[in-house]
Amino acid sequence: MTSTFHSIEVGKRGILAQQTALNTTGQNVTNANTPGYSRQTVHLEASRPLYYPGLLMSTAPAQLGMGVEATSITRVRDLLLDVQYRNQSTDQATWAVKQETLSNIEGIINEPSEDSIATSISEFWNAWQQLSKNPSATDLSARTVVQQKAIALTETFNHIASQLSMLKDNITEKINVKVNEANNYINQISDLSLMISRIEGLGDNANDLRDKRDLLVDQLSKLGNVQVTETDDNYQLMFGTTVVVDGQTSTQITVADAANLTKGEIAGYFQSRDVHVAEYAKQLDIMANTLATGKIEVTLPAGSIIPPGVTIPNAQYDPAVPGKLAADVKYTVDGLNGLHKLGYTLADPATPGKDFFVTSDNSNTFTAANIRVNSEILADLKNIAASMRTESVTANGVTQNKVLQGNGDLALLIAGLAEKKFNFNPNNNNGAITAEGTFGGYLQSVIAQLGTDTDHAAKMTENGNLLVQHADSLRQSISSVSLDEEMSDLIKFQHAYSASSRIITTMDEMLDKLINGTGVVGR
Repeated sequence: MTSTFHSIEVGKRGILAQQTALNTTGQNVTNANTPGYSRQTVHLEASRPLYYPGLLMSTAPAQLGMGVEATSITRVRDLLLDVQYRNQSTDQATWAVKQETLSNIEGIINEPSEDSIATSISEFWNAWQQLSKNPSATDLSARTVVQQKAIALTETFNHIASQLSMLKDNITEKINVKVNEANNYINQISDLSLMISRIEGLGDNANDLRDKRDLLVDQLSKLGNVQVTETDDNYQLMFGTTVVVDGQTSTQITVADAANLTKGEIAGYFQSRDVHVAEYAKQLDIMANTLATGKIEVTLPAGSIIPPGVTIPNAQYDPAVPGKLAADVKYTVDGLNGLHKLGYTLADPATPGKDFFVTSDNSNTFTAANIRVNSEILADLKNIAASMRTESVTANGVTQNKVLQGNGDLALLIAGLAEKKFNFNPNNNNGAITAEGTFGGYLQSVIAQLGTDTDHAAKMTENGNLLVQHADSLRQSISSVSLDEEMSDLIKFQHAYSASSRIITTMDEMLDKLINGTGVVGR
């Protein structure tokens, strides 16, 4: 026969199993809003049955059930959805950083506005137009305007170049910060992997520690592309092309390692700094250099006096006056500097103009950062060349060539550069957006490209947000805690617990009757 206390043992096991289920449900409810928490479930199995000694007895079953056991507590998690979420998160983070950088570049270039390059260059051309109408030495106001507008233009170039350089430095600093942040995640993941290995080596499931580790991997995936490989006895994590966690060992990444990342915030910062910021800084340098020295064809008017030492191909000269053009002639000059040298300042005797723009570092190549107005022009307005004609004047028996102050042909030619096509890419290798075009047209092309890049990054970021939300929704539909479901489980396990308790109470009453009632017959 079976043990008298068998049913009590069955009831006890039922109480313990249902209590475990109740405790697990309580754990789920209290962590309903915990980031990264995965719903946990208790696996219940029938205990191994007992065998009766007499297996051939047909009046009794061959096995006797021993109740229920809680064999394990596992978390509900779909690893494939984790991979999908992390891939989408990495892509989204890349574009979010690019959008931020491009928006910052837009703010720096600040088109259109009163302080933009477009406004400054337009006012610069207009100042030369006004100077062509009032080039004499009796009123230097028009020359003052030319000087100040030139200063404003160069300072606008300098300011934008400075801001882009500062943005580049800030991005470099962010890269260092993000690399340190990644190493912090890697250290925590490695420590958790060691603890998980120890706990699960004893046969338990380290559910909460696994949730923490997966949450850290999710956060790491925003910084760069990750790949997790897990077997029964090893956990391996790759960050980019570097194995950063392998079992119980971890490897710190460097900035050089981070440069190999293809996606994520860190990759986004590298691409922002080395592609986008560098690209628009280069375009500004091309504009500054082209303005000062870029090849451009102009038409020199008849009657112009060409300064000594300058040779104009195919020019027809007046034989009576040295250097005087007898007819209009087309000539290619080296930017505004080259054209300014063909005119004459207000100095006596007639003196050809010098370079209007110079570099602050004495470099032969102009950039947005080093372009300056010639210090001689800043010191004396009379050094601005506006006339292209001279006249011979005899005084005290001495004949000199003096500038014809009422002539403003050079100022008019310079003002006309606004409509002329500059050669922005003379050697076809400097990365200019277009080879030829007006200065204003080229600037608008740069602005249009910036707007297109920013709009594309914004759309990709928006699409990335939607994909991340979708992937997270799929994952949460499996792993998140549903309070309604948990409340239902609480009621179910509560009733099961009460029923198991009732078994013990019933057996207690039976045993009480048996023990206290046995042997009293006949008394």
